Amino acid sequence: MLLQARDGRLLVTGLLVIVLIGAAVIAGWRDHARGEQERSLFAERSYAQWLDQPPKHPHRAASFGIYVAKPESPLAIFESGLRPHAGRTLWLEAHSQTAFSHAPADDDLAASAGLGERSGAALLQLLGALLALVLGALSVARERETGQLRQILAQNVSAARWVAGKYVGLAAAMAVPLLPLAIVVMALLLTVAEAGERADTVLRAFAAFVGNGVFLLAMLAVGMTISILVRSSRTALVAALAIWVASSLLAPRVAAHLARTLAPTPDAATYAKAIGTEFATGFEGEPGWDERLKRLERATLERYRVASLDDLPIGFSGLRMHAMSEWSDRIAERQYARLLAIYRRQERIRMAAVAVSPAIAARSFSHGMAGMDWPHYRHFADAAEHYRRGFNTVMNDLIVERTRGDAWEMLADRDDWARVSRFVYQPPSAGWALQQAVVPASLLMVWLFAGWSLLWIAARRLRP
Repeated sequence: MLLQARDGRLLVTGLLVIVLIGAAVIAGWRDHARGEQERSLFAERSYAQWLDQPPKHPHRAASFGIYVAKPESPLAIFESGLRPHAGRTLWLEAHSQTAFSHAPADDDLAASAGLGERSGAALLQLLGALLALVLGALSVARERETGQLRQILAQNVSAARWVAGKYVGLAAAMAVPLLPLAIVVMALLLTVAEAGERADTVLRAFAAFVGNGVFLLAMLAVGMTISILVRSSRTALVAALAIWVASSLLAPRVAAHLARTLAPTPDAATYAKAIGTEFATGFEGEPGWDERLKRLERATLERYRVASLDDLPIGFSGLRMHAMSEWSDRIAERQYARLLAIYRRQERIRMAAVAVSPAIAARSFSHGMAGMDWPHYRHFADAAEHYRRGFNTVMNDLIVERTRGDAWEMLADRDDWARVSRFVYQPPSAGWALQQAVVPASLLMVWLFAGWSLLWIAARRLRP
C-alpha cells in the first residue's frame, strides 16, 4: 500500500477520479433539490387544478384527470438510474392506465442518445473498474520486468501469500480516497432525506456502496490474474483495457440491444389496439362489451322490478360506467401482465450477459438501491393506478346518486371534487429493494468469488 501511495501516477489518477465523481454528486444534489421542489409544486398545483375545475359532469371531470409525479429517493443524487429515460409524471384519467411521460431524455440530446452518464455511481463503476483493472494488471507484471519478483520468490516467500498481500494492499490503496467520498455522499444524503426516511436512506446507501465495492474488488482480482499470466506489463495493460472496453462499454449496450431484439415490446398503437379489440370482443369465452351491457340491463331491471331503464330509482348511467370501468381494468391488467412478462424476459437476457460483464449486475444493483430501477417505477405506477380507480369510482358513484333512470346529464361541483383526496405515495423500504435486487447481488458475489478463485489458481503457478 505504501508503494502505491508513493506512486505519483496513482495519486493523480485517484484524485482525478474522485474530483469527477464528486462533481457529479454535487450536480446530482443540486438537480435533486430543484427537482423535488418542482415536483412538490407540481403536485400541489395539479390537485388545486382538480379542485378548481368548474361544475361539470363527473365523467367529464374523471376524463379531465389528475397528474401525479414520482418522488425520488435521496440516493438519486448519487445514482440517476432510469431517470434519464423514464418519465416523471402520470396522467390519471377515467378510461385506462397511462404510461410515464416527460422523460429528461426528451429534452436532452446527450441523454436521449445514451451518452454521457453523469451520475456519481455511473462514473464510479466506469472509472473505478478501469482503475482497478489497470492497477491489478501492472501489479505483478511490472515487478517481473524489474526483477523484483525473482528476488521475492527467492526468499522462500509463498507466492499465494505474497499475491494475497498485494491484493489487499491494492484494495486498501483504492479504498483510501473512496472512503472520504462515501462519507461526503452520506452527509449529503442526510441533508436531503426527510427525518422519517433517514434510517432507510442510510441502509440503502450502505448497500449501494457495498455492491459497488464488491464490483471493484472483482475487477481488481481479474486485473491481477492477467498480470500473473502474461509476461510483460504492456501486454497486461492492453489486455486490461480490452476487458474494460468489452465489459463496461460494449457488453451493456449489446445486452440491451439483444433484449429489445429477442423480446420486443409492442408500440403504443399496437398495445392500445389490443386493449380495444378485447374490450369489444372479449377473451377466453368472456363476452365483449355489448353483450355485457345487455346482461347488466336485464339484471338491473330484474333487481329493481321495473319494466324499463327510465323507471329505475337510481342512475343507470352510473352503473354502466362502473361496469365499463371494471371491464376496461380487467383487460388492461391482462395486457399489462403480458407487457410485464416481456420486461422480465428482457431482464433475464440482460442478466445472462453478466457472464461476461459484471458491470451490468453492478449497475442493476445500484439502480435498485437508489430506488431508480424498474421495480420502483412499477411500485409507484401500481399505487397511482389504485388511486386512479378510486377516484373513478367516486365519480361514477356520483352519477348513480344524482341521476334517475337512464338520464345522463348532471353537474357536480367543488364539494364533489373534494371527495377525491390528494394522492399520497409511500415508497417501499430498503428491505423490499434488497429483495428485488437479489439476482444482481448474487451475480456480483459470484463474480467476486470467481475472481478470487482465478487469482488463487494463477498465484499458485506464479513464476518469475
